[in-house]
Amino acid sequence: MKRYLLLPLSFIFIMLLQGCTTKTYEYIDNISFSGIFKIKQHRIKNKKLQELATLLKEDTGAALQIAGTPGPTLHEGINLYLTNKFLKISFKQTMMFARTDTNLNPQTTQNMQKIIPALQKYPKVIIQVIGHAYDEGTQKEMQHYADLRAISVAEFLFNNGLKQEVLAKGCSDLIPRKACDPTKPHKLCDAQNRRVDLFIYTDKDDIITKCR
Repeated sequence: MKRYLLLPLSFIFIMLLQGCTTKTYEYIDNISFSGIFKIKQHRIKNKKLQELATLLKEDTGAALQIAGTPGPTLHEGINLYLTNKFLKISFKQTMMFARTDTNLNPQTTQNMQKIIPALQKYPKVIIQVIGHAYDEGTQKEMQHYADLRAISVAEFLFNNGLKQEVLAKGCSDLIPRKACDPTKPHKLCDAQNRRVDLFIYTDKDDIITKCR
């Protein structure tokens, strides 16, 4: 069943969908990053996303992985994953959000500010913000926190000058970055799973609309 929520902001359309399944997520999540790759060595046909990925890497020092290349570890900080259909921006830090918290903390805010100048140069792209939760109550409660995290980031981007269409969606705890060991304390594992990821598109037909 689909649920929609429209924010009172002229440039942000918030789309909240309950998670199902999509083959796209078979390769966009639980991926890893290591090192910086030269884009020209790989077959990326989407030139606009290619240019944006290069600019973000130069502006922020982000680690860039091209679809189909190996990457055993997440880079600490900002990570980029480039395909022909989307550019994924993820953030590796100890804690993006505290348990049941939906507000951006200082480190999250700083990372978001780093990516804004590059995004401002591509006003026609579409930005999708996906919020995640983990071990924060019932499924309904976790969906609520994931939704609000996505909305919080979408509002931040809008309030800091981005004029693109921004889609915000929560995926509850359906796509954990890290599987937790049930025999060990979950504090650090949970913190890595409470996060937001950004997806940048040039074509509306490529937008991911479902969670796994």
